[in-house]
Parts: sequence; C-alpha cells; structure tokens
Amino acid sequence: MQISRKDIFDGIALTTVITDKFKFNRIFIDFILPLEREHVAENALFTSVLLRGTEKHPNMLSIQKELASLYGAEMDSYVGTNGETHVITVYAKLLADKFALGGEDITGGAASLLSEIITNPKKENGVFDETFVESEKEKLITDIEAQINEKDAYALKRCIEIMCEKEAWGVSELGKIEEVKKITPASLFKRYKYILSHAKIEIFAIGNLDEVKMELFARNIFANVARGAVPDYSTKIVKDVEKVKDVCEYQALNQGKLVLGFRTGIGGYDADYHVLRVLNCVFGSGTQSKLFRNVREKLSLCYHCSSRIYPKGVMMVTSGIEVKNREKAKNEILTQLEAVKKGDISAEELESAKKRLRNSMLSVEDSAEAIHSHYAGNRIFGIFETPSETIAKMESVTVEEIVAAAKNIKLDTEYFLCGTEGKA
Repeated sequence: MQISRKDIFDGIALTTVITDKFKFNRIFIDFILPLEREHVAENALFTSVLLRGTEKHPNMLSIQKELASLYGAEMDSYVGTNGETHVITVYAKLLADKFALGGEDITGGAASLLSEIITNPKKENGVFDETFVESEKEKLITDIEAQINEKDAYALKRCIEIMCEKEAWGVSELGKIEEVKKITPASLFKRYKYILSHAKIEIFAIGNLDEVKMELFARNIFANVARGAVPDYSTKIVKDVEKVKDVCEYQALNQGKLVLGFRTGIGGYDADYHVLRVLNCVFGSGTQSKLFRNVREKLSLCYHCSSRIYPKGVMMVTSGIEVKNREKAKNEILTQLEAVKKGDISAEELESAKKRLRNSMLSVEDSAEAIHSHYAGNRIFGIFETPSETIAKMESVTVEEIVAAAKNIKLDTEYFLCGTEGKA
C-alpha cells in the first residue's frame, strides 16, 4: 500500500492510497468547516441538492444512466462531525479500470461526472433549482425527526447538547427543523459558493489508481474556483467543570437511558490522546472492560454499558437500565472510574485493551471506507499517522500514564431519559 499527500491549491489537498486490495476504487471529497449553528443546516443540505442534477445531466435519471454506463458506479454524500468540525463528504465508488471488459476509462468518466456534480449544478434563475431544494429539505427534516426513534442515540445526543450548550460541539450535524425550513434556493446557493471558496477540502483517492491522473483530476475540478481564506475549524477543549448538570427527561419507553458526560482534558490535538484510547478501552469499551464485567455482568445493573471518547476532550458513558437502578448504576460507573484513577488495572486488563485496539487498527486496511475514515479523521487534527504508527503508540502506554490521564477526568453532565412510568 502506497500513501502520499500533496497540496493542490490553497486549502485543498489530495491523499492517494494506491492498493490492489479492492475491486472497486473510491474517491472521497471532504468539505471541512467549523460547526456553526447558523450554517449547519445549509451545510447538511447542499450536497444532496448537487446530486439531483447538473447542467449536462439535469435530473437524477440522467445521472443514473451515466453511472450505469460506468459499470454501475455509485455517487452519494453524507454528513458528520469530528470534534467541532463539520465534515460534508461526497464520494464515488467505481470499478477499477483493469476490470473493464472493453478497456473503458471508468475512472476518467466517473471523475468527470463527479467534477460536474460539484462545480456545475443545475440552476434556475442563477440559483439552485427550487424543486430540488424543497424536495431535499423535506428529506432532511424527515431525517431530523427520525433521530428521536433510536433511543440510545437520542439520549446520547441530548446529553451532548446539554453538556455543550454554549459550545460548538453541542450543535447537531443536521441542524434543526426550523433552520431547514428557512433555507431558500438563493440562500443555499450562496452558502454553496462560499463552501467551494473557503472550506478546507481534502480529497482521498483509494484503490488501483494512477496517482498522476488523480492529481490532474483534483486540479481540474477546482481550477476555476477562486479560493479565499479557510475559516478556523479548530476544536476548543474545555477542561474545567463548574457544576455538574443533572437533567431528567421523560418519554414512553421500557427502559431508562442513563448517559454520563465527562471532561477528559485531552483532545485530538494532544500527543497523549493515544493514552486516552487505552484508558477508555480498559474502563468501558469492549467485553474485557471494567464497565462490562462489573456494572453489566457481575452486578446486573444495566442491559448495556460502555464508554466512548471523542477528540473534543470528552468521554461519554451510555447505559440502558431499569429506572429503579439509576443511582446504583451511576455510582458503580463512578466506582469503576475511580479504580482506574487509583491504578487498579491488572496486566491482563491492560493487555486485553491493547489487543482490542490493535485488532481494530489492523482492520483499517480491510476496507476503503475505513482507510478514508482513519486518515481523514487524523487530518482534521493535523496528524498524518499510519495504523501501524498508531498501534506502536498505544502499545507503549503504561498504567502510570493511564492513571495520570484518568485523574483529569471530571463528571460534567448526568442525563437520564426515563420512561413515563418513572414519573412521581
């Protein structure tokens, strides 16, 4: 596997990962922006409108016919966050050229269509087609409304919103329904033009590809875009907790959802973030963790209980419990964290955690999507690190380093999504 990264224009870079491991190549284009409440809905919407039609292919049927002619290539988009960064991704999945029966240039055709979708969308009176915009607004609103249906994810989302109410990380990547409703074809087109000119853009080409051709594609797609200054999309790490927030909300559900939000003081930029990865795995990630073995298995206080760290400098513990066990479960979670702070970590626990993390990193190269996720996530924080290099850092972590990191972890927010039967 051959990996290289090159700056193409101001704020635009290309990473190529050349490998024969996959039958299908991938091209990912990440638009990286600060997570801003006033623009998040527009950011989440614009790529779905782009994929509806171009000047050459004015509707989805025409685009689909072109994709079918390219051996069934696929193009789509998705939205996510990483720290306090909003990441909007457009991607193409296409058969490697060597598998084309007639020697067709599948990569060239797909790259041309992708370029057209991004830079030459179908317009109406100089802005986005109103029919496209209204249709995609309805879909986005449906997606936002659906967030409440998955109760574990909803409880986690609510805890984050409460915990980071005054921080960018508390903003949902899809925006709010009222924000989506305000969007017009003109306002969305204005935002789209700003994103082309100002977003940090990371292009990833993964598969059996020609590096020179990929660089030419990257240069051609943005050659006529006047670039301006990239806005600050850095993540602010909050380390102190003034007062623990305690919020209980009610819905009709069978089990309670307890979420505890902690400040770790260690973010994605920090050199000891790998220590936090091992700490988290010892504490609450996986079946070998303290939370699984004690809170779930030994004491049977929950249906599930696990922790996850975020480069925002936050650790979230999520659990599904019976309402009557709320205090017992919370206290036992805190007891297990205190054990980590005291260095109560066996050699077996440490090795099991490192093994789990090692296996996770080794699996990165098994899929193009995982490769993109690894390198794209690192780039947000100015890191260019291979999975092997990440493994080496985690393997070197000691109990003493874990204890030092754990002592900085502070409970910030306790959120409980309680069944209506739990009301007094």
